[in-house]
Amino acid sequence: MRRFYTTAAWKRFSAMKARYAAKRHTSKWKNRKRSRIAVSYSVFREKRRRAQQPFIRLVAPKQFSLISNTNEVLKYFESAERMFAKGENVGFDISEVEILTADAIALLVASIKDSDFTHGGNYRGTAPAKPELNKLFMESGFLEHVRHDWNDAHINKENLLHKEDNFKVSPKIAKSASLTGIRHVSQNSRPFEALYEILIECMSNTNNHADLSSAGKCKWWIYVYSNPNEKVSSYSFVDVGVGIFKSAVIQDKIKQRLKGTVLYPNIKLVPELLSGKLQSRIDKDNALRGKGIPQIIDHSKSPRFRSFYIITNDVRIDLKTGTSEQLNHNLNGTFLHWELVK
Repeated sequence: MRRFYTTAAWKRFSAMKARYAAKRHTSKWKNRKRSRIAVSYSVFREKRRRAQQPFIRLVAPKQFSLISNTNEVLKYFESAERMFAKGENVGFDISEVEILTADAIALLVASIKDSDFTHGGNYRGTAPAKPELNKLFMESGFLEHVRHDWNDAHINKENLLHKEDNFKVSPKIAKSASLTGIRHVSQNSRPFEALYEILIECMSNTNNHADLSSAGKCKWWIYVYSNPNEKVSSYSFVDVGVGIFKSAVIQDKIKQRLKGTVLYPNIKLVPELLSGKLQSRIDKDNALRGKGIPQIIDHSKSPRFRSFYIITNDVRIDLKTGTSEQLNHNLNGTFLHWELVK
């Protein structure tokens, strides 16, 4: 293909081309090329090794619900991540579960699609055997994000499962998610401002937890499930970052406060977090954020939300009652779950 340049541009291009040609013959350049080939081969060899590894069956708890059975479900995901880190392949077996909720489905898809969780390992899984749970699983939209051989899988149009790839606050998705739930519980499309603002704040917190230089390093998922048996829509928002209490800003504040002391339970920080005294994002980020967690807490008091929880790191917070619980297992990220009613 012919290209046109100004005289000065052509001279610069010719000089650059000459430098590149000379560089290719140097030993440093050749060594760098060999190094890249070695790394590529090493990655290929590791992928081939993992492909030949058997799948270790990991049976899910009978009550596969993050909200109702938090510690057991987090323990399950911790076990999976340890297996991935050891170079094993994992088979997620949820065929025997007796209780399955939308929040567990959201966490499952967010986890297995996160490379920091799978460590490059392979995974596969089974669907629930119970007919009503199988229907919930098949209609959730989960299978749209993984390879599968189920021909009877289809998405219920009253549900929404979205993965954010661009790491951005998305007003369009917030609006769509709001209307998905509102239409199910109210049979109309009247806007509910509090719901929309909660979703925007969730996205903003994910994108700006640490500081402006690291904004965009976290991914988020949202799952809206419309319960066919009652006028309730449940929202699960998953931030697969480091979690609120592990954000760089809060960690720096803890170090300043404790002056070298290492042990300080995260649960002791909850009152300050809920009151707005402890910000998980930097103060200079005013242009990008609203009122953050305090605004979510304020909206959570609305009678239109039947329940409202935040699970992050080793803490579970019930925003409706203002109580918090120290967990035995850790969530690498932040999980928000609430139920919308008429």
